[in-house]
Amino acid sequence: MPTPRDLAVVVCTRNRAAMLADALASITSAVPDDVEIVVVDSASDTWETRDVAAASRATYVRSDIRGLSIARDLGLQATDRPLVLFTDDDCVAIDGWIDPVLARFADPTVGAVTGRMLDHTLVGGDEPPAPPRRYTRTIEGLDAGHGAVMAFRRELALELGGFDHVLGAGRRLAGAEDLDMFWRVLDAGYAIVHDPACVIHHMNTRQGDSYTELHLGYGLGLGALANKLVRLRFRVGVATLAILLKRTVGRAVRRGRDPRRGSADRAMLRGIRQGFFAGARLRITGTTFIDEHPPAPTPIDEHVDRDTGRTR
Repeated sequence: MPTPRDLAVVVCTRNRAAMLADALASITSAVPDDVEIVVVDSASDTWETRDVAAASRATYVRSDIRGLSIARDLGLQATDRPLVLFTDDDCVAIDGWIDPVLARFADPTVGAVTGRMLDHTLVGGDEPPAPPRRYTRTIEGLDAGHGAVMAFRRELALELGGFDHVLGAGRRLAGAEDLDMFWRVLDAGYAIVHDPACVIHHMNTRQGDSYTELHLGYGLGLGALANKLVRLRFRVGVATLAILLKRTVGRAVRRGRDPRRGSADRAMLRGIRQGFFAGARLRITGTTFIDEHPPAPTPIDEHVDRDTGRTR
């Protein structure tokens, strides 16, 4: 079975130094010292992220080009550990969370392992975790897990072309980069195991317009992913699009009177439609979109001291 020496934990972050500090504190206390921790700074505009990483035992790497998928790829490249576990800067790790991940990778047919993200408002009131579930069909990538706690065989992820730089937070198609990687792992003939015994707590609940915008971004990414699948695996793509529309419309109808959730569901539905047509305008190489218009580099704020991260 793999050991902690085989694992790197990668945290991608941008301009959220306080959250990152809490996340790193929880990770360093919840994993053995021989687990590598990597912080990928996705184009923050001050040096605060670097300073927070330096105060922990994490390795710091930076991208001047924003984009979650770009940052995730840098995380893959920044380590030589055979297993890479991704989590988010607004999550808190729980003791023992890596144990199920290492155990599942003892099976050589498993290409990825995912866990359970539990909202911090539900901590202490959740039911015992369900049994692990094994996914093997490409279309099951939709349900295989969440980017806040997902682990991959590093060499496999690189062989598949890494994450799709056009998808994910920081880009217009601001979602589905995790599901996109899941379907490619499955399509390559590997299994994904979702083990609810691997738990992280999500600490950042968005409200108001931010919550609606988040779901619009998710929808844009999902729509683009569906378009890619239609072009590469027609039947899988059509089935994926049908599932997305059925689920989203169903939620919008059921929660139509809920101002918060109903608005988010409608935004996601609108995003799926827009994202599908946006994806149609993108060229594909292999199984990823060609990133023809990446964001401009983000310079460090001139008014921030490069050594301290403090505003002058």
